[in-house]
Amino acid sequence: MPLKKIIYALSFLCLVLVSCIKQVDTALRNEKPILVVEGNITTDTLPYTVRLSYSGQVTYADSIPDQYLVKDASVIISDEQGNSTPLVYTHQGIYQTTDPAYIGKVGSSYHVTVVLKDGKKFVSTPEKIKTPVPIDGISVQFYNHWNFNVPSRMDVYINTKDPAAEENYYRWTFSTWIGRQTRGVPCGFGCLEYEFCYQHFIDNEVRILSDASINGNSITSQKVGYCYIYTYLNPAIDIGQVSLTREAYQFWQRYQDQQTRTGGILDPLPAAIKGNVYNSANINEYALGYFSAAAVTHRKVVLIPYSITPYLLQLSAEPLIPPVFEACFDYYPNTLFYPPQPAKQYPLPAGWENAEEIKVYW
Repeated sequence: MPLKKIIYALSFLCLVLVSCIKQVDTALRNEKPILVVEGNITTDTLPYTVRLSYSGQVTYADSIPDQYLVKDASVIISDEQGNSTPLVYTHQGIYQTTDPAYIGKVGSSYHVTVVLKDGKKFVSTPEKIKTPVPIDGISVQFYNHWNFNVPSRMDVYINTKDPAAEENYYRWTFSTWIGRQTRGVPCGFGCLEYEFCYQHFIDNEVRILSDASINGNSITSQKVGYCYIYTYLNPAIDIGQVSLTREAYQFWQRYQDQQTRTGGILDPLPAAIKGNVYNSANINEYALGYFSAAAVTHRKVVLIPYSITPYLLQLSAEPLIPPVFEACFDYYPNTLFYPPQPAKQYPLPAGWENAEEIKVYW
């Protein structure tokens, strides 16, 4: 075939292919913003918080855009006997209690009332604080699978005895103070300071369990969290065992199911998860999120990983040390500050001075 005919044929084929492409303008779904209420009251002697925002396009849950935050609402936590405590606005849509004497009690029921600037009032369905269940034991396993983003870690498990007299629903919280390292700050010939510090991490993974199939039996080797090994500093961990109501458990179960979708073409579209907060003037108008009342038992433990070797740290942790000469507590967020020597260097965070110690070998 002559070259000229080949060129004509290819040109015609390209024209046909282009003409087969039809541009389709699809309408984007623009949902009306919905109030989001997230908070709780527990048996912990801590300030209780309620976070208010509106639904919208959010990249990270911990950095909600300013236009979605609710900063001028009235927020009150009350019990069934009429005792109440107001919350004051702090930052990022968070309202906090100020009365240290107002503490959640086992057997009492609590709800939250939110009055918006336009006068619209939302209330939560009351929840009764159930009897707490203690943690019987803790075990730790070394996990030596690391990559260029994270070092080796220790996985933490608990054992507990489920009471047979009632149905129980559990959720576990887990936070750690772990050692981090930078190049430090030069302080003279051959001298460096502020190389190490403790950084606080909160594990946001939802870990829940119903005793429907194990009522009255032992719960063993229930994973509750993990902590990375960046340095020789001993990690300090705080495990919270939360006794949920059935309704709170079902809410977190729906949330967990939505987070673990495979994304297949037959999966239903994700829908807003209805919580227990509703418009007092229209019970069919629900807010998103949940306000819960729960008992919590804690175990604070210091892990002593005796098997850490220079070789292990060199392989899994040393590549993660930032290549800058900067104080550890200035480089990393959520870290403990400490004064220079002769002050004690790298002390454990307050509250762990007399904590249980667990020696970890592998």
